[in-house]
Amino acid sequence: MRLFAKWSILIFAALSGEAHADTACPPLTLITSVDMHIGDDGRVYVPAKIGNVQKSMLVDTGGFLTELTPAAVAELNLTARHTGIELIGVSGDVTDVVTHAPFTIGNLHANMDFMVMASFHRFADDVSDAAGVIGPDHLRPYDADFDFAGKKFNMLSQDHCEGKVVYWPADAVAVVPITINSDWHIIVPVTVDGHQFKAILDTGATNTVLNLEIAKSAFSLHPGDAATPEHGGLDGSPYSKTYTHRFSSLSLEGIAVANPLIELIPDLMRNKRLDPKDSLEGGTRLPDPSRTVGFGDMILGMDILHHLHVYIAYKEKKLYITPATAPTAKPATEASH
Repeated sequence: MRLFAKWSILIFAALSGEAHADTACPPLTLITSVDMHIGDDGRVYVPAKIGNVQKSMLVDTGGFLTELTPAAVAELNLTARHTGIELIGVSGDVTDVVTHAPFTIGNLHANMDFMVMASFHRFADDVSDAAGVIGPDHLRPYDADFDFAGKKFNMLSQDHCEGKVVYWPADAVAVVPITINSDWHIIVPVTVDGHQFKAILDTGATNTVLNLEIAKSAFSLHPGDAATPEHGGLDGSPYSKTYTHRFSSLSLEGIAVANPLIELIPDLMRNKRLDPKDSLEGGTRLPDPSRTVGFGDMILGMDILHHLHVYIAYKEKKLYITPATAPTAKPATEASH
């Protein structure tokens, strides 16, 4: 069964800032902008409506399909049904249940299908109305702009001059080439203590994490010793132990972080398949029977990302990154369409 969403856009806004002399392509155009709340779990939540009910949704660039919680489905009296699509999460959770409802983010409106997530998914304690996750299926038709200092989440048209996207004050901009894999995850090159890894840029992850087996191999770490203490278990499970290790440096195209504390986690997604030869990146993804599911090398989480201003140009396959700076003006002015 195919999941779908047909967006309708009621209001457009043109971004203020430097005018573009190039008439061959239009200026940067804002589709919708909503307030962003960073929950006590460090992740991004935005207001949305499901039907006519106001809820909060987690914005998850490391997910796959947009999802609702079973509690939200029950509260809103939505009809759930099984589908041929199976979705696997980073903790090994699996769902094949779907529902349908009207959905609104700012000026964007859709009647769409949602996957119904595994019941034990956790959200921030201070976001009591969290109803689900906005995944890359609804982000990638646009540019996604995370203004962490201004606490705004913006979705912009991809029809603009290439590279002309940095509307905020910035002394220097890191332009990072990205790969969009088959699960719509954003893969970026990250260097940790001289070792380069492929990392998923994941606003749905509280912490930056490194694949436990890769960490042991690359850095000769000994999980459980004083330098790499036990941190807990995935979803509280004592059978899926996680660890932490403080590295000397993490860098991303000139953006550097000193002494990052990185969580080391087992790859439970890979355990859903018997053949360990493949290395598929993903936080949440569709399984392929011909390939092994795995989250890859590393996940770049919100403990690093919230210090930045991150503009994701999905069509250009580039990130535009600067340190987060306090906003000096509103990022957009309304214009009729």
